[in-house]
Amino acid sequence: MTTTFLVLLGPPSVIPKASFAAETVGKDPDCNDASCLGVWDGLLADCPHPQDKMAAVYSTGAGCASSQDDTPGVFAEPWDYSDAPSYSLDYRDQMKLLLPAIQLLCSKRGDGVEILLQEGRYLRVLFTDGKTKEKSVGEFYFTPNDTTVQFRVGGIQDDVMKQGGGGLSAAFLSSSSMKNLDRCEMILKELRYTKVPVLRNRKRALFFVESDFDSFGPGSAALGPPAEMTTGELEGRQDVDPRLKIDSVQNFPFAGRRR
Repeated sequence: MTTTFLVLLGPPSVIPKASFAAETVGKDPDCNDASCLGVWDGLLADCPHPQDKMAAVYSTGAGCASSQDDTPGVFAEPWDYSDAPSYSLDYRDQMKLLLPAIQLLCSKRGDGVEILLQEGRYLRVLFTDGKTKEKSVGEFYFTPNDTTVQFRVGGIQDDVMKQGGGGLSAAFLSSSSMKNLDRCEMILKELRYTKVPVLRNRKRALFFVESDFDSFGPGSAALGPPAEMTTGELEGRQDVDPRLKIDSVQNFPFAGRRR
């Protein structure tokens, strides 16, 4: 069996290093499933993956967006603040900018926003769509030892938040809506951050076009805690030469072609 990974293409300062101890923050210690909120061993949980894709098309909710879940329809590139106008590489300064940017965007859109938890590098907020009243939980995490921001923003059932064991978990909805992907894009632009280029290993089932039958490498959360990964799993596949050209059909380097 061949395992594939995300490859982050960026300066060394934004590539995760295997030397730091992964932290857990904002997570209910009694929650051990995909609905868990918070950072668990350095990772946010994946978005829900519906078994019935047609049912997801007609389901309610604002959809889900995640920078660590390499699944079509939910994946969005992590953010990098190394070139942001603030010129500060301190996550605490960037945290002070993130929340006002979210609040300003929500004000422009007519949405509501409520802070659920702000702890260290982690921020959790509750969005309420001003038009549809759909609710979404947003999680933002400033990764240690680099300048990236990981995030997950997912629609939840209206007024359904489960309390348990001293922490919150959310009943995330499976939906094909792109609203939260759009919301994350707007927050990115408000902050004037940049996206971290990510090379995904997409294998097309239909040779010339992308389709729902295509296969992808697992999301970061599926690979386990960073502390248990090898350097190659964190920084990309060990057997991939970054100088190789990208195959325009499979979107992954050919082994025998060099620049």
